[in-house]
Amino acid sequence: MYRTFVFVMAGGLALSGVTQASSLADALAGGKPLVDVRLRYEGVNDDNCALCAGKDADAKTLRARLGYETGTWNGFSALAEFDQIWSLGPEDYDSKSNGHTTFPLVADPQLTTLNRLQLSYSGIDHTTITAGRQEIVLGDARFIGNVGFRQHEQTFDGVSVVNTSLPDTKLFYAWIGGVNRVFGPGSHGGPAIGHYISDSHLFNAVYTGVSHLKLESYVYLLDLKEAPAASTATYGARAEWREPLSDGLSAMLVGALAHQNEYASNPNKVSLDYWTLEGGLAYAGFNGGIGYEAMGGNGKVGFSTPLATLHAFDGWADLFLATPVNGIDDFYGKLSYVFKNVLGVARLAPQVVYHSFTTDRTNVGIGNEWDLALNAAFDKHFSLNASYGSYDGAGVGQGGFKDKSITWLTASYKY
Repeated sequence: MYRTFVFVMAGGLALSGVTQASSLADALAGGKPLVDVRLRYEGVNDDNCALCAGKDADAKTLRARLGYETGTWNGFSALAEFDQIWSLGPEDYDSKSNGHTTFPLVADPQLTTLNRLQLSYSGIDHTTITAGRQEIVLGDARFIGNVGFRQHEQTFDGVSVVNTSLPDTKLFYAWIGGVNRVFGPGSHGGPAIGHYISDSHLFNAVYTGVSHLKLESYVYLLDLKEAPAASTATYGARAEWREPLSDGLSAMLVGALAHQNEYASNPNKVSLDYWTLEGGLAYAGFNGGIGYEAMGGNGKVGFSTPLATLHAFDGWADLFLATPVNGIDDFYGKLSYVFKNVLGVARLAPQVVYHSFTTDRTNVGIGNEWDLALNAAFDKHFSLNASYGSYDGAGVGQGGFKDKSITWLTASYKY
């Protein structure tokens, strides 16, 4: 795929140089640099780690994501971007590539690698075609996301097409030939493998022609050669309604349904359901809501979302990155407030989230979790974040998990 991509890109640029060299030069010079630097501390206490013998993870990492995006010439544009991640001090954590298996997992390996390399064409009316290594985030990222929370994000090798020719409608299709996961190219084997060879197809449609309502439908056909048990066909729909009620007060309601079957070389029989319902209110800087999410399990496998931005769901302590075999139901409540221009900070936002977990199939309580965060944005470039997730397990003997807590301190600069 990369030989084809490089050939097409070189051919397109060569042709442009023959026919209109000055315009090509303007497109190359008129682009923009991509700079995303992130310094992070992550501390993990995980009683579920059988090899850790009570040791905590202590990860201090620095990520520099640097690249360049060209301007557009005759509908063509290109983007190249690299990740450089350093571990600062002793690597007292398991990155799944450093061999430090007696520490809890922090999936931020040291690496130097390509993050994105893509060629886009928008010369067809209402259509953009992108080929190469690219970022894909669909809907709320519950099924397809970039896992941007981690230092090395998830990207996809393939071809995607976006079309907006129908009124108030956005149609998306992608063929995915490879998945570059957060564990990086230095991780090999097991669930933490850094790359999936894929022959997957993603279909997504969004309609916004009804006032205050967003409707989404999707079909995700995942064929992951290194993870056949995660190869599934998922069919679903999502609706999001937001309505101003009075001065400063607005309401939100989100609902989604999906069904999943085995696909490609999956050795398991799969017929599982997913649904979620969330409601909330916003007023004068306050945002609050409650929700319920149910992911099925049949006692052998759970509802699978291997390409999702998993950290955003089922608690920040990351206990349920893989759905338990009996499924999981998550009843949650969240509250946040946004302060503007306070203490020299443009935007200061504290947040608290509570989760109560039960198994979907057997209706057994498997613990609860508190998540806390404080985000400070000083301007559009620089921000600080402090976050904490604490899961209180119900005990392995009850079908649950042991306690786990994670602390993050992060400083970010984007340009």
